[in-house]
Order: sequence, then structure tokens, then C-alpha cells
Amino acid sequence: MSHPRPPAEETHSGRPGVWSEADLIADVEAGPQGPQVGAFFDFDGTLIDGYSLSAFARHHLRSLQVAPADLGRMLLIGLRGVTTEEDFERLTVLGMRVWAGRSEDELAELGERLFVQGISASLYPEAWRLVEAHRRAGHTVVLSSSATRFQVEPAARAMGVEHILVSPVEIVNGIATGRPGGPLLWREGKAQAVREFAGEHGIDLAQSYAYSNGHEDVPFLRTVGRARALNPDRDLEAAARHYGWPVTRFRSRGRAGLVDVVRTAAGVAGMLGGFTAGMALGAVTGSRREAVDLGTTLAGEIGSVLAGVRLDVRGAEHLATRPAVFLFNHQSQLDVLILAKLLRGGFTGVAKKELANTPGFGLMFRLADVAFVDRHDTAQARKALEPAVQRLRDGISLVIAPEGTRSATPALGPFKKGAFHVAMQAGVPIVPIVIRNAGELMWRNATTIHAGTVQLVVLAPIPTAGWEAEDLDKYVEEVRGEYLAALANWPGAGSGRVTVTAPASPVAAPAPPLDWGSSPQMNPLETAMWRAESANPRLRVNVSLLELLDPVPDWDRLVAAHEWASRMVPRMRQRVVEPALALGTPTWVTVGDIDLSRHVHRVRLAPPGSMSQLLDAVRDFAAAPFDRDRPLWETLLVEGLADGRAGYAVKSHHSVTDGLGAIQLMMRLHSGTPEHDPDRPEPPVPAPGEASRVGLLTGQVAGAVRSAPVTALRQGAGLLGALARPVDTVSRAGGQAAAAVGLLGQAASGPAGSPLLARRGGGWHFNVLDVPLADLKAGAKAAGGSLNDGLLAAVIGGFRRYHERYGARTDRLTVGFPISLRTQDDPQGGNRFTGARFAAPMAEPDPAARIAAVRQFVLTARAAASATADAVPAALAPALGWLPAPAVSAISGRLTSTNDVQVSSIPGVPYPLYIAGSQITRMYPFGPLPGCAAMITLMSYDHECCIGINTDTLAVADPEGLADDLRAGLDEVLALRG
Repeated sequence: MSHPRPPAEETHSGRPGVWSEADLIADVEAGPQGPQVGAFFDFDGTLIDGYSLSAFARHHLRSLQVAPADLGRMLLIGLRGVTTEEDFERLTVLGMRVWAGRSEDELAELGERLFVQGISASLYPEAWRLVEAHRRAGHTVVLSSSATRFQVEPAARAMGVEHILVSPVEIVNGIATGRPGGPLLWREGKAQAVREFAGEHGIDLAQSYAYSNGHEDVPFLRTVGRARALNPDRDLEAAARHYGWPVTRFRSRGRAGLVDVVRTAAGVAGMLGGFTAGMALGAVTGSRREAVDLGTTLAGEIGSVLAGVRLDVRGAEHLATRPAVFLFNHQSQLDVLILAKLLRGGFTGVAKKELANTPGFGLMFRLADVAFVDRHDTAQARKALEPAVQRLRDGISLVIAPEGTRSATPALGPFKKGAFHVAMQAGVPIVPIVIRNAGELMWRNATTIHAGTVQLVVLAPIPTAGWEAEDLDKYVEEVRGEYLAALANWPGAGSGRVTVTAPASPVAAPAPPLDWGSSPQMNPLETAMWRAESANPRLRVNVSLLELLDPVPDWDRLVAAHEWASRMVPRMRQRVVEPALALGTPTWVTVGDIDLSRHVHRVRLAPPGSMSQLLDAVRDFAAAPFDRDRPLWETLLVEGLADGRAGYAVKSHHSVTDGLGAIQLMMRLHSGTPEHDPDRPEPPVPAPGEASRVGLLTGQVAGAVRSAPVTALRQGAGLLGALARPVDTVSRAGGQAAAAVGLLGQAASGPAGSPLLARRGGGWHFNVLDVPLADLKAGAKAAGGSLNDGLLAAVIGGFRRYHERYGARTDRLTVGFPISLRTQDDPQGGNRFTGARFAAPMAEPDPAARIAAVRQFVLTARAAASATADAVPAALAPALGWLPAPAVSAISGRLTSTNDVQVSSIPGVPYPLYIAGSQITRMYPFGPLPGCAAMITLMSYDHECCIGINTDTLAVADPEGLADDLRAGLDEVLALRG
């Protein structure tokens, strides 16, 4: 779609077609509003200074992952210039080739990491604010790029942009092939993608905006009525003049020039020299405080002049409020100079401990009584801030960045509570200082300063008198909200006032939380599961439960239920902290606060809202990796089912609990009635914990050293006892040795199961089955077996049918199943099980004979479970925590991948349950696929057996047919009941 050429647009500056950032934003604010207006942004060179592919190329070069021939071809194309679609396709294919064989999750994680480590530093702050302006206008913002989603998606997420149009990468069963997955978004390809997106989303292109920097995007820019050339190359600038498009140039974030280097050196020397001179002159008075204040004033004045840094300050009258806790949003290393010039004297600050030994500045900070904190050690940080309270009471103000560190992007980070605690304890006001653009003069990781004007606004003081510690989270969010408002509505100064309100009703007496998952450290099995997936994402062990709800629950009540549950179950507010070097035992640590929006999600199915659509949505949710820095649980409410019901999925990491522990928890959190229980316990929010990775490692090493003599004594006593019972000792030792050797032998050997199921890709597919509990029990009992025996026999029979349909051999099927080691006295939660492996008689057509064979094996396996359980911890458990993750992953992968199928039966709940007023009609459990072809899990609920089927998309080519075969296998067992 093209549009008539408009007249050349001018600004108040009178320069034809040349717009400033303020002009761009003013045009957005004055233009049409609403989601029918699109705002399409190119990415490389438009939103960031440079090309995101460069970050990936540097990573692959450092990792030696680029073949020399491919590197040479890429350099030749780059030197010659990308001028045709063929050139671009060749360059893109060469760039993608290095991704062949890597999982989709791995590439997504790589993109996130490279964005944080490097790409984010090249974001244009002006472009960031322009995107924000479009979002405030309610426009549909889209990042439209010829790059891939692994390059673009992290930036879109950071900017709050929901839509991206990118060149596709071919993914097969979760693994990249190294080839494009469709047409590339370059030249006309990008323009066509925009037109298609507009048609699908009801976008009025004539009223929409598009931004780009390259001449290849002229077709893309011509699709809209409001095209803008940002940082254009020579050819695009000529095209902009021809079409009358405005041109805007942002400050380059490239290499510093000689003038910048000289100016930076002069500014640093001016700061240090000014502080030294001030200290020397101030020493005449005999007051160290006066000397520091004079030195700080001179450092700010002389350093800023020599560095070419000026301040544009609004609300400067609020700086007279002393003493106070001055907060500032940390954007740049330049903030030290800015604050010295702004505040002049009468204050001290907080800095990361690494700065204490910085040449020149370290001494300056120490003389100014700056508190040095370890950002990774909460206890040390709190201790370092304790003297600040007394200094405030003595009249010395405190300057602190509530974000704790510089943001990777221009976005305002979450605020920590330390500064607010200090202000409240000292009884002094908080004065927010909002810095708008320091990052444009000295951006993240830059070593030079660019001359320019820093814009600041000082908000009105916020009194802390009357604050209570339990309300601190509210005050923190209110103050952060004022920063967001000031940045969004610049140059409005805002009120800066926090309203304190008393609670409307008395708070109920606190109740104790559930005694569930209370172990502070992982056991060896949990450590192995946690570490294995960090080295191999295919070994992820997310476990999930799908509940069908009738009717759809009230969303607010459901969210409130999760907040209550997070207080009832301390583990829901704990994250995993690894000891330094990932050696030792991972530890559970309570987080300071929990953002429920990161854990409780909501989606709606498109019509017709079928069960298969629900299962696909839950599968994608269940398979997604956890953020390993947050508590390991998430939930998803799926609305839009055709029958008016809803799906509710809960997932957690297997290191949190096994199936029985999960059922123990669900029974205690779900309600027996739809009505709200006014007498339910209301535990308080647990206090945040503290853990240093180095401290954990040193503490565990020291503990192992201290316990060594006691362990030796115990082993000696055990040896003496064993000598008194030689026959039992030899028998037990033989059993343990056989178990340990068997375990290691399995780890060393390859898969020995069905050739039909041998290929494993890591992709998941969900399906479900139902069968009456009483009928399955009766069928199994008729053949002398238990419910679990009947399930195993049915699964074996189902796979027999599946193999016969494919003409495959039916002599091999390796079935793994867990054996619970829980006793009545074991604490709830956690993991207490061992595994057994069964060479299943798949060729046996008689279901009764299969049940008998299963029964015999299970009884033998359970009898041997205690020996195996003792042998493995004794021989391997102490070493598991000290093995590197790749070694743990290799052992775990070998053990689980030798299973064709894993089957688990969980005793569930015999009566109906409710959540947020909705009745739970079904509960389907889904286990992970840690290398096996299929995971089949049964849970009984309200007289029904709910069976969740998870199959590897590469191993099981016909998952729907397999579900039918498993149904037939169940029917064979049911038919035995007579």
C-alpha cells in the first residue's frame, strides 16, 4: 500500500524535514489515538545503535563456533555490501548455520543473555521514549525487523512491546536446523508482513507510523501514512527528502572521539583535583566534615565544567530539605559527578564495595564516609547502612539509588527497601531526584563522557513520620510510581507526596504456615534434578497439574487465593541460591517480596475452545523453563472453553516436591466448599532470607570438615556392629554393591528399549484419558494385582498395539516407574522416591498374564528398594553436590533416556474440591520427559482415574493414535472384572 507524497514537514526550528525527539513525541501526542493506529519500528540501527547480529557473531567467534569458511564468506559479503535480496539471504543463512542442533530454549536464553550483557547498552534512550509515547497513545506497537526473534524478542519484552515481525528460524521438534523457516523480512518481505499484520489486527495504515534507518526499508516505510527516517543512511535521507518524510538523528552511541577522551580525562582529573584541593583548604578549619563538603563542592563544579556537563534542574528548591534521604534513579557512572554538582555538600552516600579500592575515587569515597555494600550479601548491606541512621540524626543527608544498581535499559528498575527503612528509622523525609538522560552522555559500560545537558527534576519531600514497617511495600511502590509519572510526563514535577492511611479494620492474629517443604537445602536427588537441566535443557523436570473448573472462577478471587497460598506455603516465596561455583548443596532462601504477575497468568482460547486447544496451551505453559532466580511455581487460567468451563494449570519444578508431596499440598490448599472460609488461617508474609553464594560454599566446606571426625566415628561403630553379624553384613553389602554397580552400569550404557521409540527430540505433546477408579481397581484385582499393576499392564498393552500398527518388534519395552520411600514420619513436601526399571513383556497378549508379571516384578522391586535407596546415597549422594553440572547431567541423562516409558500412579483425592468458588471436575497430572519417549501419570480424583499423557514429539509420531491404543489397553484390563 502506498500513499500520495505529502508536503515537506517543518518544525518550529524552521529546518525543512528535520525533527527533534520532542517534535516526534509531540506529533504522536497530537495525532490519532487508539489501537487502530500502528507504530512499526525497525530494530537494528533504529532502536539500537548498531546491529544485534554483531553481539551474536562475537559470542560465536569467542566460542569458536563459526567455521573459518563461513566466517570468510560473511566478511566478503560485508565488505562488498548487502545490496540485493540474495546477498541478505546468504548472509542470514550463514548467520543461522551456527545455530544448527541447538534447542529453541537455548537460543532464547542466549538472546536474553546477550541482550543484557551488550545489546541493551546500545539502545537509543530517545527511541525508548518514543516507543513509550506510542504506548501511552494506545497505539499497537510492533517491532518489525529482518533479524530473528532471538535477537528482537528480549528488547521487545524489555520495552513492553507485545508484537514482533521477524525473519523466521526453522525449528523442528524444538531444535534449530540452521535454516530460515520461511520468507525473510527484508525489503518487500517486511512491507508485506506489515500489510498482513495490519489486515489481521484492524490497523489503519494510512493513520499509522513507521520508523527506520536504512534505504532497504523504503517499501516498509511507504506502507504507512506517517513514515519517519531515524538516523538514516545517505540513500534513505535522499528518499526522505523525495517523499517528504521527517528526518531525526539521535546521539551516536558508537566509539568515542579524541575530544571525548580528552574531555573525560579532564573531568575525572577535575573531580579528583577539586576534592583534594577542597580537603586541603577545609583542613584549615579543623573540621573534617567541612573539608569533605568543600571538596565535594569543588569536585562537582570543576569536574562538570571540564567534562562539558551542564544541569537543567527543576524543583531545585526541594534540595534545601536537610537532612534527608535523597533517592536517585541510577542511569550512569556519570551520576557521581551529577550528584556532587547538584547537592554540593552535607551528604554521604552508598556505593558497591568494588569501588572501595578504585584508584582515586576509592579514597575520596572513604574520606566522605560512603557506605560500601555487597549487593549480593543482604546481611552485609544492612549492616553497612546502620551508621547512616546516626549520620542522618547528626544532620548529614544520605544519597542512595533505590534500584541498587544501574539498569540494563532506560527502564526504571524495581526499588529496594533499604533507603526507606533508613529514612523511617531516622525520622527524616525522602526527596526523590529524577534523572532523565544521564545515560545519553555516558551510557552503560562506557568509559568516556559526551558533553551535554542532563535534565533532572527534584520532587517535593515525602515525610516519613507515622510510617509503619508493615506498610513499607506500599510506600516504596508509591514513590516508584512518582518516578514513573515524572519520566512519562516530563517536565512535570509531580506532587512527590505520599498519603498515609490507617487500616480500615484490625488485622487478624497471625497464624503459622503449613509445615510443608520446610527443608532449607535440597537433598541429593533434588540437587541432581536441579543441576542436570542447567547443563541440558532437555532434562527439564517441570511437573504440572491441569484442573478442569466449572464455572470459570473470578479472576480477582483466584489471584487473592494465590497470595494467601504463598503465605501458607513458605516454599512458594523461596528461590534457589547456588553456592559459589555451583558446588555444594543448593539452598532455599525466602525472597523479599513476590510479584504475582510473574507467577499467575491468564489466557483465553480462540473459538471453538476445544479440549485439544486447551491441552496445547497447557503443554506450552508446562514446557517453558522456569526463571531460576525466582520461586519455582507458576499457574495459568485458560478461559474460552466451548462448554463454559475453564482450565487451571499449576506447574512446579520437580526439585520442589514429588507427586505425593504435591497432592498433600493441593488437599490442604483447595477448599471442600465453594464458599469463602472466613476462619481460614492467615499467616504473615515470611521475612526475607539472606544468603551469599560464597558464604554458602565456605560454610558447607567448613561443615564437611567439622563433621568428618563424627562421620568417621559413626562408620567405625557401624563396622564393629557389622563384624558381629558377618552373614547379614556380607548379604547386605552384596545387595548394595549390586545396586550401585547396576546404577552406574545403566548410566554408562545406551538405550536398550524399543527401536520404534529410540529417537528423542525433547518436544512435548499432551493428551488425557479417563477411566472409573472402581472399574480399573476391579479389573486389576481380578488378575491378582493392584491399581498400579493394572495401569502398568494397560500401558504395556497399549504400546503393544501401537507397535503392531507400525509393524515394529514387540519384544522390547523398557518401563520405568517410581517407588515411594515416604514413611508416616517423613516431613511433607520434598522428594522421597527411588526408581525401578522393568523389561516389560510387550509381546504378551493376555492382560491377566501381563498383570501377573508386573505384580511379581513390582513386589521384588519394592523389596529391593531399601537396599538401592541405601546404596545410592552411601556411594554417590555425598559426591553429587560436588560434581559439576555437566557431569550430573550426563549421569542423569543416561539413567532416564534408557527408559522408553515412565509410568506413575498417584493416590489422589476421593472427594470434590473447589478453588476460588469453582468446582474442580478433573485433575490431570503431567510429568516431564527427561530423555524418555513417554510419561504416563495417573491420579485418582473423586472416583475417577485421570491420566495425563506426555509424549516426545519425535519418538511418538502418532500421539493421538497412541492415546487410542492406551485406551484399548485400559479396556482390556477393565474387561477382566467380569
